[in-house]
Parts: sequence; C-alpha cells; structure tokens
Amino acid sequence: MSEKAEIFEFGQFRVDVLRRSVERDGQPVALSGKAFEILVVLLEQRGEVVDKDALMGQVWPDTAVEENNITVAISALRKALGETPASPKWIVTIPGRGYSFVGEVRCDPATAETSPPISPTTVPPPPRSSRSAYHFIAGAVLVAFSAYGLIAWLTPNLFAKRPRSVAILPFYVLNQDSRNNQDSRNDYLGLGLTDAVITRLGNTQLVVRPLATVSRFAERDPIQSGRDLGVDAVVEGNVQTADNRIRVSVRLLRVRDGKPLWAQTFDVASDKAFALEDSIAERIVSNLSGTLTAQQQSALNKRPTANASAYANYLRGEYYANKYTEDGFRKALDYLQSAIDDDPAYALAYSGLADAYYDTSNLVFPPNEAMPRAKAAAQRAVELDPSLAAAHVSLGVIASKYDWNWDIAEREFQLALAIDPNLADAHLWFGLYRAQLGDFNRAISELRRALELDPLSSKINCYLGIVLYWARRYDDSINQLRQANTFDPAFVPNYVGLCWALNAKGDTKAALYACK
Repeated sequence: MSEKAEIFEFGQFRVDVLRRSVERDGQPVALSGKAFEILVVLLEQRGEVVDKDALMGQVWPDTAVEENNITVAISALRKALGETPASPKWIVTIPGRGYSFVGEVRCDPATAETSPPISPTTVPPPPRSSRSAYHFIAGAVLVAFSAYGLIAWLTPNLFAKRPRSVAILPFYVLNQDSRNNQDSRNDYLGLGLTDAVITRLGNTQLVVRPLATVSRFAERDPIQSGRDLGVDAVVEGNVQTADNRIRVSVRLLRVRDGKPLWAQTFDVASDKAFALEDSIAERIVSNLSGTLTAQQQSALNKRPTANASAYANYLRGEYYANKYTEDGFRKALDYLQSAIDDDPAYALAYSGLADAYYDTSNLVFPPNEAMPRAKAAAQRAVELDPSLAAAHVSLGVIASKYDWNWDIAEREFQLALAIDPNLADAHLWFGLYRAQLGDFNRAISELRRALELDPLSSKINCYLGIVLYWARRYDDSINQLRQANTFDPAFVPNYVGLCWALNAKGDTKAALYACK
C-alpha cells in the first residue's frame, strides 16, 4: 500500500485529507462526503487495483450497502475531476474487479503521529556559524507578522470568513394584477424563482435553506430572518412583469452586520427565465465563494429542462403543492403532469410528482392509490437522472412507509446522502427509517443533523421530539416539542407528540391540556 499523506496533489488538484477539502487551481471543488472518502482511498493505494468489496468496507464500514452506492459516488467523483468513464484521466475502471487511480501524484507524508511535540526548552541553540542567519530569519518572520497585522487592520474584510450558508427569501411580486386569474404567471413567479435559485445553489458547496422553511419569512426584515434561520447571508428581491418582460432586483446581505455584499437589477424578456436564474445564482455564488471554476459554472448552470412550457408548469405545480391544501394538491398534480407531458425527460418534474402523490395520501387519495403512483414517478425520475438526491429520498420513504422493504429503503437513503450530504430531508427521512428499526441513537443523530441544516423546519423539530419519545427519553422529548411550538405554534403534530410524552411521564392533566 502507498504511504499515507495529509496532502495529495495531482494535475490542477489539491486534496487536503485533514480538512476534507478538494481544490482546483486554488478554488474549492464541490464533492460529497463519500465521494471524497473514495478519492482518498484510491489516492492512498494509487497504482493498485482497489476491488469494490474492499472499497465498500473502507468507505461504508458499518453499513450494508450495494454496489450501486459506489457507482453513484464514482460518477460524482469523475464529474468533479472533469472526466468520463469513456475517457478517464485519473480513475480507471477495472472490469469485474474495481478501480485504480492513475497518473502522477505528489504528496506530503503525515508525520503528526510520529514526531514528538517540540517545546521551547528542547530547541537547541543555533551553531555560532549560523547565528546571523538565525537572527535574520527571526527578523524576517517578525516583519512578516507585522505586515500581516497592518494589512488586516487596514482591510479587515480581506481576511473575513466567507459566508458558507445562505437563505434565499421569497421574491416579492410588486405588480399583482387582480384582473388576472389565479393561474396567472404573477401568482407563482416570485416563489417559483426562489425555488429555482435554491435548486441551482444546491449544486454548490453552500448550505442553502429549503423553500418550505424560507417561505414563512416572506415580507419580513431580511437581516432578522437571516438570524432566525441561522445563516451567514440572505438574498432578498422583488419581481415586476410588464409587456412580456421580467425585471428582478436582488440584494445579497451579510447577516452579521447587515452589510450589502452585492446588488443588481436584471431586465430580460419573459422567455429568458433560464438565463435570468443562471445569472442570479452565478452572482450569489461568486460573491460568497469567489471566482468559479469552469466545472462549478457548469454544475451551477445545469438546467433540468430546456422546454419553457414544461418549466412554467413545473413552477406552477410546486407553487400549489406548497399550499398543502386539497385544492392545492389537485392543481399541483395537474400542472406537474402537464410539465411531464411537455417534456417526458424532465426528471425534476417526476420527482415533484412523486412527492405530491405521497403528500396526497389519505388527504386526496387512499394510500393504495397514491403510493404506487408516487413510486412509479420517483423510479422514473431516478432512471432519467440517477444524481437526483430528492428522488432517491422519495423511493426510500415509499420503501420504508408503504412497501416495508428495509433493504431498498437503506439503499435509497444511503444513495441520497452520498449524492447530497447537505439535504436536510434525506437526513430527516433516513432518521425516521432508522427509528422504525429501533435504532434510536442513529435516528436521533440523523435528525439532529437535519436540524443543523434546516433549524426552523416544523417537521424536523417535531419529528425529533417524537423520536425522543419513542426512545423513552420523555424529558428530552417534552423540551424539544415545546421548543418546536415556539417555531411554529400552528403545527398540529407538535401538540400530539407533546400529549404522548406528557402522558408517558404521568402528567395526565398537562397531557389533556396539550391535546385540546
């Protein structure tokens, strides 16, 4: 086996094992946790064939996974490194065996565990012949530190920590026209544009709050909203439509001090919505993360469809699905199906349709009617785009909640987390699945991670309290559910869970009061 190292360099890439980061020409490369771990294993055993079983054992040591997990992670890794299976530059597939990392690799050996710490008393004095050099070096270091301090004092923003999390607040539509019918473009354009930018930013290393959470912060003070959402930066904007044109004004604000980081107004033709979203997402990322590499630019501008009509119907479908009413779900199903009719290869529309059918179970349709439709839509989404994490989550939910197939549920949740480790819903539903199996420690850990990614989610706050109740941690459950009520007093499941936990503690009176 090749020597372990803390830093690997190959081509334009630099891999820092301890910091778990990958850079290309000094710019960060987005890579999921499992794909990064696979890269490190291949680098450590460069020039050797790493068989698939060994790779699964090292990257998923405590989890039973299938070969498809590796396939998805290797695919993501190849995209990050700018290569394809047909023309590999770094990772070669060895048919029937596994993978091998090829190419020249430069590395710095890890010495932290073998070198003893050096204290001031153990440092030997320099020889007489080198004392002048010693004093020169010490003076140079002192001058360098002084210069660094002066620059930092004169330009404090130069060394400021870059924001790593952002909330895209709902875009406000300025010219609502009461003469338009309720399916007009103005009804969904603001929320649809918000959802589209959030989706685009999901292809970056930024942690982005999901639409379901930020939609509660419409028309509120953006800085306070950012503090409540626990993010480093917020984006606010407004939309105007007139004469087949769209004008969008956008501001990016730093939450810590309210400082504007960027502001711009876009004015485009109505049929240029894709280009508009590209521009907004690109400006946000470049102002938060610096200059984009060609690969990051390509991932950011990845478009789920080129059909404008399909895209408009998808936005309408998502707009009505987020209303969480029977009428809203019925309209959502119609619009999402129209999007698919317009573009049968629109994977994101299939994924949205799967979620809508799941949400209509028991509300609009009986489970035996809604769930098979949800499953078929999610399967089609994955067939069209295996890298769509949300669709894998949907398949995991259906397998665990309807089909009771633990193997498929485990596989799909693991795939979703390998593709997008910052997807709060993936951690939420995987945690609930582990709770079904009685693995409460893992369940609570996953739900806490989901809460870190989406701290104001009504569902996550509530389900964490309920899982704590299932684990018989009644005091923790009561505290969590009471806290959840402060976030969303109208979320009914909070009171149901609180009633259960209080009753389990023997506080019948408080339990009855909570259930009123």
